Amino acid sequence: MLHILIGGGFDENDKERLPQLEEFARLLGKEVISQGHILMNACRTSFDQVVAESANAAVMALKGNPTDRIVSYVLGGQKPAHTFGNVRTSQLIDWELGNPRLRVPEPIELADAIVLVGGFTGTHRGANWARISGKPLLPVSRFGGAADKIYAQELDSFDHRYRGRLAKSEFENLAQLNSDLAEFAHTVISLAERLQASKSVIVVMSFSDDPALADAYESYKEVCREFEYDCHRIDDESNVPRILPELLAQIGACAFTIVDLSDEKANVYYELGYAEALKKPLVVTAKKGTRLPFDVKDIPVVFCENHKGLNFREAGTVRF
Repeated sequence: MLHILIGGGFDENDKERLPQLEEFARLLGKEVISQGHILMNACRTSFDQVVAESANAAVMALKGNPTDRIVSYVLGGQKPAHTFGNVRTSQLIDWELGNPRLRVPEPIELADAIVLVGGFTGTHRGANWARISGKPLLPVSRFGGAADKIYAQELDSFDHRYRGRLAKSEFENLAQLNSDLAEFAHTVISLAERLQASKSVIVVMSFSDDPALADAYESYKEVCREFEYDCHRIDDESNVPRILPELLAQIGACAFTIVDLSDEKANVYYELGYAEALKKPLVVTAKKGTRLPFDVKDIPVVFCENHKGLNFREAGTVRF
């Protein structure tokens, strides 16, 4: 269950797209609930009201409690745009970026993913807060406004922000122009879950011709595939101009890193240290009898007689 913020705004002067945008806002509110998530809401504008009202109707249709599924924040002293669900007062006097104390506004701080549609300056502000706090953004370009510009920016920085989570072509579905609105809303909320967590696993190990290491890599891929992770090594890719920068980038974007220490190589220890510095979850393996240096002995290591008998579930830092 994710906390998904739907943000944006209506351009009342855009008479051609306004009816579709209003309908899409309602469909997004409904989809958040029907896909089992919690709606985060800013409770400030007519856009927020439309999204929350639709989500409220969806919760009631499921005989649920709206206060459990709709969480909204309003600035102190301001009148809430609606009263659906759990409406709270923000601890901030405003949500600007120029406050003496840098604190992320609660709707973004608590969100796992942020969907943006239409909107104006406030939508750009929300996108910047999301970037500061490292939250994934799903800006829908179809209805113009700030979200259209934010989509172009996120697409330009896709490799840095979202690689390892989904294919770029899937992210480009946010720019669909002619799909059915209900189907489109379903796609956008489904992408929120995909963007939240990487399914990529990078393997760091010696590139030795030792057959035992080839068996190890096949074992890693087999176990990861069982849990729907994409496991790969940097040498699987044929079009990498510089291996080390690409490998470090993939370590930064992956869900977790598998490191095999069976064959002592300086680059393997370097990359292990890099993953440790990024606080990446680690699965570290080695053949029984491998002598480990002093400074890695406190890392949990799965030792095995042979890699075909490897059991990842023994690893202390990753739970499948």
